[in-house]
Amino acid sequence: MEMPECPVCLQSYDSDYTIPRVLACGHTCCESCLLKLPHRFPETIRCPACTVLVKYPPQGPSYLPKNIDLLRLIDSDAQKPHNSTKNVNSAPHLDFVPRSWSGEFYSFWKKYILCHDAVLIELKSGEDGGVCFGCLNQSQRVSLVKVGSLLSDDDSVFKYTYVVRVIECLSAMKEEERDELSFILKGSSKVSKLCRILGLWGDLEDGSLCLVCERLNQSLLESLGAVIDEDGMTSKGLFGLAMMGMEMCEALIGFNQQGLILGCLGFSCFSFDDFGHVFVDLNDVLVIGRKIVKSVVNVGCGGRRIGDKEIGALWSDLLESNVFLSPELLFQLLKKEGIEVEFGETRHLVGYGSDVWSLACILLGLLIGKKFNGELVSYIRLASAKAGEDNGLGMYTGWVDKVSSLLESKIGSELVFLQQLFCQCLNFDPGNRPLLIDMYRCMRELIIKCEFDKMIKYNETVNLENEGHCLVFGDLCHLPKGKLSTEEKDRSLAVENCDSTAIDRTGKPGVSKGLVDGLKEGNIKFKDMQGHLDCVTGLAVGGGFLFSSSFDKSVHVWSLQDSSHVHAFKGHEHKVMAVVYVDEEQPLCISGDSGGGIFVWSTSFPLGQEPIKKWNEPNDWRYSGIHALAISGKCLYTGSGDKTIKAWSLLDGVLSCTMSGHKSVVSTLAVSSGVLYSGSWDGTIRLWSLSDHSLLTVLEEVCMGNVYSILSLTANQHILVAAHENGSIKLWSNDVLMKSMQTHNGSILSICMEGKWLLTGGWDRTVSVQELMVDEFHVDIVPIGSIPCGSVITALCYWQGKIFVGCADRTLKENLGLYGKTLSDFMSLNNWVVRDYYRLVRDVNAFEPWIQTLSDEQLTAKTAEFKQRLRLGETLADIQAEAFAVVREAARRKLGMRHFDVQIIGGAVLHDGSIAEMKTGEGKTLVSTLAAYLNALTGKGVHVVTVNDYLAQRDAEWMGRVHRFLGLSVGLIQRGMTAKERRSNYQCDITYTNNSELGFDYLRDNLAASSEELVMRWPKPFHFAIVDEVDSVLIDEGRNPLLISGEASEDAARYPVAAKVAELLVRDIHYKVELKDNSVELTEEGIALTEMALETNDLWNENDPWARFVMNALKAKEFFRQDVQYIVRNGKALIINELTGRVEETRRWSDGIHQAVEAKEGLKIQADSVVVAQITYQSLFKLYPKLSGMTGTAKTEEKEFLKMFQMPVIEVPTNLPNIRIDLPIQAFATARGKWEYVRQEVEYMFRLGRPVLVGTTSVENSEYLSHLLKQRKIPHSVLNARPKYAAREAEIVAQAGRKYAITISTNMAGRGTDIILGGNPKMLAKEIIEDSLLSFLTQEGPDFEVDDKALSQKVLSKIKVGSSSLALLAKAALMAKYVGKSEGKNWTYQKAKSIISESVEMSQSMDLEELRRLIDEQSEMYPLGPSIALTYLSVLKDCEVHCFNEGSEVKKLGGLHVIGTSLHESRRIDNQLRGRAGRQGDPGSTRFMVSLQDEMFQKFNFDTEWAVKLISKITDDEDTPIEGDVILKQLLALQINAEKYFFGIRKSLVEFDEVLEVQRKHVYDLRQLILTGDNESCSQHILQYMQAVVDEIVLGNVDPVKHPKHWSLDELLKEFIAIGGKLLHDSFSGITKEALLKSLAEPDKLTIDVNNFYFPDLPKPPNAFRGIRKKSSLLKRWLAICSDDLTKEGRYKANTYLLRKYLGDFLIASYLDVVQGSCHDDIYVKEIERAVLVKTLDYFWRDHLVNMNRLSSAVNVRSFGHRNPLEEYKIDGCRFFISMLSATRRLTVEILLQYWSSPMESQELFSS
Repeated sequence: MEMPECPVCLQSYDSDYTIPRVLACGHTCCESCLLKLPHRFPETIRCPACTVLVKYPPQGPSYLPKNIDLLRLIDSDAQKPHNSTKNVNSAPHLDFVPRSWSGEFYSFWKKYILCHDAVLIELKSGEDGGVCFGCLNQSQRVSLVKVGSLLSDDDSVFKYTYVVRVIECLSAMKEEERDELSFILKGSSKVSKLCRILGLWGDLEDGSLCLVCERLNQSLLESLGAVIDEDGMTSKGLFGLAMMGMEMCEALIGFNQQGLILGCLGFSCFSFDDFGHVFVDLNDVLVIGRKIVKSVVNVGCGGRRIGDKEIGALWSDLLESNVFLSPELLFQLLKKEGIEVEFGETRHLVGYGSDVWSLACILLGLLIGKKFNGELVSYIRLASAKAGEDNGLGMYTGWVDKVSSLLESKIGSELVFLQQLFCQCLNFDPGNRPLLIDMYRCMRELIIKCEFDKMIKYNETVNLENEGHCLVFGDLCHLPKGKLSTEEKDRSLAVENCDSTAIDRTGKPGVSKGLVDGLKEGNIKFKDMQGHLDCVTGLAVGGGFLFSSSFDKSVHVWSLQDSSHVHAFKGHEHKVMAVVYVDEEQPLCISGDSGGGIFVWSTSFPLGQEPIKKWNEPNDWRYSGIHALAISGKCLYTGSGDKTIKAWSLLDGVLSCTMSGHKSVVSTLAVSSGVLYSGSWDGTIRLWSLSDHSLLTVLEEVCMGNVYSILSLTANQHILVAAHENGSIKLWSNDVLMKSMQTHNGSILSICMEGKWLLTGGWDRTVSVQELMVDEFHVDIVPIGSIPCGSVITALCYWQGKIFVGCADRTLKENLGLYGKTLSDFMSLNNWVVRDYYRLVRDVNAFEPWIQTLSDEQLTAKTAEFKQRLRLGETLADIQAEAFAVVREAARRKLGMRHFDVQIIGGAVLHDGSIAEMKTGEGKTLVSTLAAYLNALTGKGVHVVTVNDYLAQRDAEWMGRVHRFLGLSVGLIQRGMTAKERRSNYQCDITYTNNSELGFDYLRDNLAASSEELVMRWPKPFHFAIVDEVDSVLIDEGRNPLLISGEASEDAARYPVAAKVAELLVRDIHYKVELKDNSVELTEEGIALTEMALETNDLWNENDPWARFVMNALKAKEFFRQDVQYIVRNGKALIINELTGRVEETRRWSDGIHQAVEAKEGLKIQADSVVVAQITYQSLFKLYPKLSGMTGTAKTEEKEFLKMFQMPVIEVPTNLPNIRIDLPIQAFATARGKWEYVRQEVEYMFRLGRPVLVGTTSVENSEYLSHLLKQRKIPHSVLNARPKYAAREAEIVAQAGRKYAITISTNMAGRGTDIILGGNPKMLAKEIIEDSLLSFLTQEGPDFEVDDKALSQKVLSKIKVGSSSLALLAKAALMAKYVGKSEGKNWTYQKAKSIISESVEMSQSMDLEELRRLIDEQSEMYPLGPSIALTYLSVLKDCEVHCFNEGSEVKKLGGLHVIGTSLHESRRIDNQLRGRAGRQGDPGSTRFMVSLQDEMFQKFNFDTEWAVKLISKITDDEDTPIEGDVILKQLLALQINAEKYFFGIRKSLVEFDEVLEVQRKHVYDLRQLILTGDNESCSQHILQYMQAVVDEIVLGNVDPVKHPKHWSLDELLKEFIAIGGKLLHDSFSGITKEALLKSLAEPDKLTIDVNNFYFPDLPKPPNAFRGIRKKSSLLKRWLAICSDDLTKEGRYKANTYLLRKYLGDFLIASYLDVVQGSCHDDIYVKEIERAVLVKTLDYFWRDHLVNMNRLSSAVNVRSFGHRNPLEEYKIDGCRFFISMLSATRRLTVEILLQYWSSPMESQELFSS
């Protein structure tokens, strides 16, 4: 155990040397350290732990008491109790103005930033990125080069300061670019012969950031331009050349020593000072580098390949413009820009020798003059024009020889060494060039011979091993971009698709004006809150309210959730000057007025009109009232006009102390760290001890001269900030003045400090934002920016990301989190989409005042008006805004709920066919009414799809009130409904259903035998759907296809035998398990043992197949666990939905898995099944022409939604900011340690009173944790699949947000019910009604156990029901007692509950007066329903009051705490659980605890051994958690891998199902056409089938290329006669192959009559084609035969056509003739035809599904043969489908011909 230690010296306490002494504040410090601490004020000392000033005895620390408890602890070995949640209640760190730079970043760069008015630009560059010239401080000449672009706020509401804009510009630069700039700034001071770099300056006019350099008197070009342009220097000028060369070498050596390679030089890079010394101008070097980069980019534009000619042209252009770039640098630059060179890359790298080459060119240009450039440029162009005759190296060698000859002609043979030096400097290989120091010495030899040069030895060298940084390669030589226009920003946003990760790195806070107009959700614009009649004087926050005081003698109360006005406290007779909030057991608001009145108001709900206490300060004629208020504990402090501070007891209002000393009005008070600070108009600040109210010290003692009144104070720990009337602020740290600065142009009337952020406002009508940078030795204030407010600011308050501003113009302004978002938020694509939706919001809001004036009848009539407008040609877009306004008003009237602006956006997102991601509690259910109503106006039907029957019923009843009020019909689909009920509900305008019912209805409709059995809107059942929890439906359940099964003929007796064999087999010996994909594989030993046990020689024997049964038994043993995947109830194995935790009684596993589970549990084996219809949810919802969805977590799966459904995910802004705290994940080595810590955390939260929701992954885990909590006697509720819990689901969820409520749930995702802090008043009211009345309505009890209900009720606060509600309850109970005796004796428990539910529903649909009138009308008949409804409304009011008050208490405690006990396979599911906390701006926290023994780690083969060892090393205890980044990264990586794996499964399923989807659509469309089509279309199908069958027979036996004598005519006749049976046997029994051959061999002799064609030697078809319609169909069939491509090209193609026609005509005519001779009417005939068509199609489709399912499993094996399984599936699936259609046609024709040739009963026909 770690011993307690002193916070100063960190020595462990003992009783001899480090004696612990207790200070007045309660903290402990050792005696020796107390002696050393400074005593700033007499008899006071500042506590080193809490920094509070406390009393200190003059006798020394020995007179302070010893900490006896610590001394006892030192002597004992007691363990320190574990508290894993010490930070759970801590407030979240709010980055008030998000930015990317740290304090160190700011401190480093600030010293290089010049003042905004320091530079005056005299001459701007004519080209972008060029050099500008100006004047620094009106005296020094400077040059400026642009290196970046400032953050633009021309159109911003928030105005950033100059320094912040420069810092933001630097922060936004690439890291490499910024490093290069700092490298230049730091290194330049160490380089001699360099024009001084003065710093960075921001040009506010054009928004550029410039590098400022000293500009000397004369440049090299200005001084020696004539020399360069003429013949160069004479021999007399060599001395001057040597002097300049030496100084140039010195400068370049200095750069190289700092690791900088300039890379390029020009004459303009050098300047002379007043004494003629040469200096390098770095700005000109940058400009030349940019010119080079631009030239290179232009040469290689379009990514083309360049050769010698282009290289020569580029090089000559650079030389001609006096720009000197070494060849290796040129080639490297081309490579860097991605430009290919024909003759390959140079092997030479850029180094310090590159500067040698450039400097040599400079000196040669000075020496030789214009010939150097002129003749060399001409030579290069001539040589490059002859490219191909010589390579590039040859051209360069020739150029160097040309330079050598020019040198020789210039200097002769006297200075051969100089000529050799220059030629060596121009060597192509930089490694063979001399060093700069060698050049320096050579230049010096021109002046002083070596033997006489004894004075100076220049030994400065460059470390050639260090790789230098080349300036030309750097980002500064690439032209920086300027400010973007709005259009350019839009274009760049579209191109870059807003890579948020890249933008988030910079984190630039930026606010554009367009966003102000567009975003009302709370990130930009101030929202006016009007209600006061005079100037606002004070603000306070607490208890979920904002309190504002005013000169209008009132205090107004505002809701912090939606900023609505709640109440007004009135009673003051004078101006209210100040207001404070008291956060005690009984929350209070206290206000003080200018007459000395102090009023205490209760803030408990409901708010009262009278103060609970009031008193007045004593005053006289000089008194000017109360000016300031402050609270500390049970004491109220008032700052008054009589120059005193008074302390009042809050318990009885008694004056306990008066503190005097100020010489003027006490204008402001602040309390922090045990000190009361008082500021006065006399300009002083006094510090008072809160323990005894004694004066500690005085800051700013009054002195002669100007005195500036202190108008406002704010304090936080040891920091104190004062605001003065002259617009300045002063900052003290530990009572020492650290900073004073001017921030406003006028008096500062209010100041507010939140963490490191300081807000000030005053006379200049702006809110100024400063950042405090505080460390141990330094305190600084950084001005960030300002926000204009339009009026004098009199009060400021900050709360959870919002600024509240009180103004002199009587308004309150609420800023909804201007500082809560970064540039990445504003520049994201989602933000721009939402911004566009705000145009619609403005239109809806514009309609609202007019819509509100309409009566109910007029509002309802709008629906008919909209439908009429649509019929007249308007579109839904034309009426969208008005329709949304109508729905908003209808919801307000019928539900008492008005759509927020963000909910309007959500409705628009749904209408546009997108997915609206809305956080938990944001009102998705209400949002759906907007899109549902608008699309229902078309009359084509709208489906609102939920995840279960409960939510569908709730939403249909709840939201249905809005739609019914507006004149639309609302339907509901529930399990157990009849076909008639379903058909009626599907015909409604809006139908609520769940996803499984919708899918099965679609499949059942496609198994219907007649059109009367159809329930959906055929032929177009799908129009528009809104899918709630769309991610759960389309992704989580996407792996499980919907199946309708029929019984198969498998032997059920094999399953128990296989189960017993599986018990014999041992894992890892007899079989291997793959957890990830739930597969098993028998080993050789396992196969041998199994075959021996089953007494078979081959498990895979087709005649005795045991393999499938054994494999399923092993899967049931390993992967399907009771209470996890299923539960056993009433002798059945019932599946537990892994996503919702609910039991699905009607669902069964396929492929024999369910039978294997039943055999394992010893249950009765139900019949095996075979698939007769199947569809995946992806394929089902793709059938909708327009699809939308809602969820709280979809953004992480957006790519999947886009790829599979073309549905983007739009994040809808929250109505209030999310303040939930997500605590770090804790990892445990063992499950035992995890559950113990979960139990400890639950217990800790329970002691605090906070509600807790624990999410588990199985019934087993939930009951294990419940057992642990019961051992600790902690009351709790369990919600899992067991009947005793599932039946109470709604009640448990309603209680889950109450104080002390502990809820253990298997899975809260998808339950669709919000957990409201304090409880759900509606559910609680209904529970009270049921508890009071059910015993009178029925004698039955609930069919579930309530073993934990009584335990939970012990700790939950009892709801106080008012006297009026009690009277109504008693009346309703008497009425229920009478009705129960007379009518309800046989009522079941569920029937009684449904009566109460119907009554509650009645209370919501009728107003109070209607209910009372109904009771009066039915008074003689005992109106039970209306009485219960009236009672419910009364009880509901009491419950609302109780839940509001309890919710306020829970919020103070920290809100709901969510504990996740295992990571899911998707981060999205974890986020769903987290989303249960922190709804609608409520506080809350979450924590995930995982162990390395969790199922997910085992499933994905996570190597846990190293993690266990790591945990053991860190903690020495496997049961102790760690929260390290290493573990966290591994866990997240594992989750991402799991997501990718399951995405792959879903993707594969969709890809395979797409093959089946095309086939399914063809079959189902054909089926519906048969069922819903007319009789004529059914007959056409029969005739088409017959012709198709004939075509298959003919084309299978003939070859148009060969003569008919080579055809298989015998087989053809046999097949044709077999098709017709008795019907064709008589006509063709005597026809031989020779007769048929004879007819086919002489086609020219035939006379072709389309209506009566036959071969002369063959039977003539019956005369059945009578009438125009039949003859017309005959002609169409002949034309189809001649035009199709079934027949191959060949000499005998015409013979084939004639044979197809003849046989087809004969078969069809025979069929028509026999039908006509049957004497049955057409209706009967068509019924038979339709029945046969449907029956045969269903029969073969079912077999096809079985074959396709087997094929999907079989093709995976083909991957071992390097074949693509999907392609194989497509090929074989297509072949199967063609065969299936062919068999369907042939069987249909055979059955119909057989039936009519020998009639039988229809039932016999179908059974055959």
